[in-house]
Amino acid sequence: MDQLQRAIDCWNDNLVRTGQSDVERLKSSQLAKKLLRNNHPVCAVARPHFVGESELRRHRHIVDVIANSLVKARDHVTANRQREAEHLGRFYDWIGDLMHLEPKSANHGAITRLDAFKTTAGLRFIEMNADCPWGAGHNDGLAGIFQELEAFQAIKGEFDLQPLLLQPAVGEALMEAWRDWGGTHRPVVAVVGWFARLGTTAEAIVRETEILRDCGIAEVTAAEPGALEFDGQRLIADGKAIDLVYRHAFTHDMLAAPDEVRPLLTALRRNAVCMVNPFHAELMGHKALFALLTDPDVDLGLSDAEREVIRDHVPWGRLLRETSTLDPDGRRVDLVEHVTANRENLVLKPAHGAKGDGVELGWHHDPSSWEAAIKTALASDFVVQQRIPTERVAYPASEPGVPEQLVYEDTDPFVTRGRLAGFLTRISEEEIVNVSRQGSVVPSFVVRR
Repeated sequence: MDQLQRAIDCWNDNLVRTGQSDVERLKSSQLAKKLLRNNHPVCAVARPHFVGESELRRHRHIVDVIANSLVKARDHVTANRQREAEHLGRFYDWIGDLMHLEPKSANHGAITRLDAFKTTAGLRFIEMNADCPWGAGHNDGLAGIFQELEAFQAIKGEFDLQPLLLQPAVGEALMEAWRDWGGTHRPVVAVVGWFARLGTTAEAIVRETEILRDCGIAEVTAAEPGALEFDGQRLIADGKAIDLVYRHAFTHDMLAAPDEVRPLLTALRRNAVCMVNPFHAELMGHKALFALLTDPDVDLGLSDAEREVIRDHVPWGRLLRETSTLDPDGRRVDLVEHVTANRENLVLKPAHGAKGDGVELGWHHDPSSWEAAIKTALASDFVVQQRIPTERVAYPASEPGVPEQLVYEDTDPFVTRGRLAGFLTRISEEEIVNVSRQGSVVPSFVVRR
């Protein structure tokens, strides 16, 4: 039995003995620390996600290759207007002038997240979130709570369990973006978002992000877009002049609220505030880029080693349109005919969507409804992607008796400035794993020898 499985079994055995007290502590500690979504604890299971040392080293390499390959795909697409029109579709019409608000030197996605599922063949990556990935505070807060449990104390003598904390890397990424922007002093940071939509509060956000002060940030506050003011020179939140905005609001939500976001947009146009992530980072999350990685008809300048990593860890995908292409087995096919005939193994996704909205799982459709979904997708910007053979994972539920619960596990590398910081692991009984769909956040620990 390997070290990782021994740690899981040992944890579960001790949890059976300490279950009720640990279950109560998990709930009460999350309530006390405001680690909640819609007034419910963000973690509903009683075991953290364990990662082996060799597995972590392997993931660092894979993440590095995929992140760099996506940059090459972005540069390929934006090399000329014809390619932009061919691959990005209506993206520029959708995002409008938000794409060009920040100075060109601003970083393209200081904080990103690669979404992946663990399979028997290893991690399989399905997309990048480069808009405003968050959850680092939840992860780190939960890691502290799990370290207080009796089950953790019982096995820490046998296993060296080290939490994979995300907030320190987030703080460093914010400070690097601030310095790149031209900032020289300790910045005042405002976390900006519609917090009720995230199932949390401004007070909870401030509590989570206080640790950012250790990275050189002077002060952290939180504000909804409508509470911001621009006085002609500085962006103001709660009476404080803001240097850096840490965005927790999705681009599509901001596009839908022009009046509320006007002060922030004006400050950005005047180059009066730095923002992470900038709106043009949204391009890195365009799902057409992921589809390009697996298309041999497109030369992205990838090395043989990069193509091998992509072949092993990125499922076949294409921008959905009337065209011919190579199918997963390398045969030339009509793409729409192929998608129509293979619904059991395919997923349709909006090319620049979020939170799982608009995703169609072919195996949940009958032939008629699948054809209707394809027709709708062809009229918009969608990608099609090969189904990943996911397996459900057993976690002890945070309930009396800690019964075993089979869930889908979404192991998402959290990437800051192109470097793997750790994992934002989410679990759900639904196949589309998302906290907005009642999923749970689970902290990750490295199991060292």
